[in-house]
Amino acid sequence: MPGVPTYRGCDACRKQKKKCDMATPACSRCTRLKIACVGCGQLRYKFKDQTDLQAVRSSKKARSRASLSLETESDSPGSIVSIASSRDSARSGAFVSLLDITDPSYDLRCYGPWFKDLPRRMGTNEALDAAVEAMVGFYPHLRRREQTCLSRGSVVKYVNALQALRNCLNDPQKASRPETLCAVYILLICQGWTGRDNDQKVSHGEGLAYLLEAMESGQESGQSSDQFQDTIRLTLYVPVILEAIFNPRIRLSSWFSRLKDRAFGPPAPITHSARRFMSLHIQSLARIPDLLREPAKHIDDILTSYQRIRIEIPLLKGSLELTDALVSKSPTSESIKTRIHYQASFGLLVASALIFNAYLRAFGADDGNMVEEADNMANDAIKLAHDASQYRPLGASFAPLCLIPAWTATDNIEIQQRVVEALRVYQDDFSAATGRGWYIMAYWLRGELDRIRSGLGPSPMEDYGDRQWGTIVLDEKGSMVCDGGVSDWFCCSE
Repeated sequence: MPGVPTYRGCDACRKQKKKCDMATPACSRCTRLKIACVGCGQLRYKFKDQTDLQAVRSSKKARSRASLSLETESDSPGSIVSIASSRDSARSGAFVSLLDITDPSYDLRCYGPWFKDLPRRMGTNEALDAAVEAMVGFYPHLRRREQTCLSRGSVVKYVNALQALRNCLNDPQKASRPETLCAVYILLICQGWTGRDNDQKVSHGEGLAYLLEAMESGQESGQSSDQFQDTIRLTLYVPVILEAIFNPRIRLSSWFSRLKDRAFGPPAPITHSARRFMSLHIQSLARIPDLLREPAKHIDDILTSYQRIRIEIPLLKGSLELTDALVSKSPTSESIKTRIHYQASFGLLVASALIFNAYLRAFGADDGNMVEEADNMANDAIKLAHDASQYRPLGASFAPLCLIPAWTATDNIEIQQRVVEALRVYQDDFSAATGRGWYIMAYWLRGELDRIRSGLGPSPMEDYGDRQWGTIVLDEKGSMVCDGGVSDWFCCSE
């Protein structure tokens, strides 16, 4: 069993170790302090890292079997194989116990339906094995929201996973395997949970882009692929594209533009008006980074894309409202999954629209409605983040993505402050380093827009390095340097 129930009080009382009376809609302490009452009545679990426990038990059995075998057959290699296979079984068992969790807030399958197939792939690739072990080690800290005080054992597993990944990437045959791609993705997830990216010279997103390109090149040269590999690739296109929007060092190859029939959008239409949205097609999403790299050259394409999203947002918003009503009437696991998928799709559509809106206004292409539209879409992003917060952290991990461009696109100080308040709620789910990354992304986007308004164009590639990110200056720890001092969070009254 992965955990036992521990506490039902709200997050604020839990953090201060106070008794919560669990009154609704807000407990008496939160009402008295005039703070948001979040998580009241929610069942929590206390988790222990099961990998080592299962490994110890399995290893004891393995050693027992091995000793018996040695008594009857001297120097038999069977004992070594037995211990190794027991370790693999323990690792798989710990991971399977996590996959059995169906709570949408902590369901690992939100990262891809193929996660359920990973246990069958374990034992075939050392990078995948080590990455899974690192994820199992970090997962209890995510549940307990203890990302700032990781256990030594979990950190060691993460470091071992990085080393195993480097070894596989240095092997041409293993580097092109789908299991290695899975390992990169899993470590990218762990990096998001804990913010442990200081030891990375190249981000996992850059690594994913490189491996996806290698896989596509292999297919073009006639190499065969199975359904598992195809499903992985379809899942990983979106996170690579999204990171490429804020990371100019990721260059999407031409094969991204050929992904015509692959879409990220809702799984099925709720109404006849909820058709497949062109702006959520992989081909359309893959164009966004290129449009932002040379916005002056592609200003007409940006305007065309924005006008299309203008039409699609009300349609998808209406479908999302229907899923909300469906969950309220019949809150089954399937209806909740559908709702989360529609929320993520709507968040991605709004984020794209806000970015296009901000760039068009920076070029002076405002048609007279864009300032009001930016404020309305920023309010939509805030509402979406609030509605999705009940599925935090994993089921609502998309929310910061639409809040960041909302803060950048709107000029309304009050709305900016509400965006920051929403981001603070989500920052509690992850490490301070992850929140710092959101902060840098937002200020980077604002800096690029300021350069465009000044007629300078986007920052050149030589402005991206360890101590500088576009217009942002970083210190040795990766924090943003502002007016001679280090700043780690948003300021809305500049």
